[in-house]
Amino acid sequence: MSREDERAAAKAQRQAEQVDTSDTVAASVGSTRRSRVSPPQFLREVRGELRKVAWPSRSEVVSYTVTVLVVTAFLTLVVWGMDYVLRESALRFL
Repeated sequence: MSREDERAAAKAQRQAEQVDTSDTVAASVGSTRRSRVSPPQFLREVRGELRKVAWPSRSEVVSYTVTVLVVTAFLTLVVWGMDYVLRESALRFL
């Protein structure tokens, strides 16, 4: 039995052992289509998912914001400095 045959047999066995996933998003991409949920049901599901999110604390948000601003300012200065040096060198040699 070749490797391809072994892989095909293993894949077929995994598919046979797999539980019914007809209500998952991955299954709905196939030939079966799920019915749409009502807007209130959708909002309830969104709210439930948002409750599961690990939200950062206020101090974390402040520290991340300061870090982003400092890094952005530093990189702006680096790019400006490189632009200035390249511009001046190009003007002197041309």
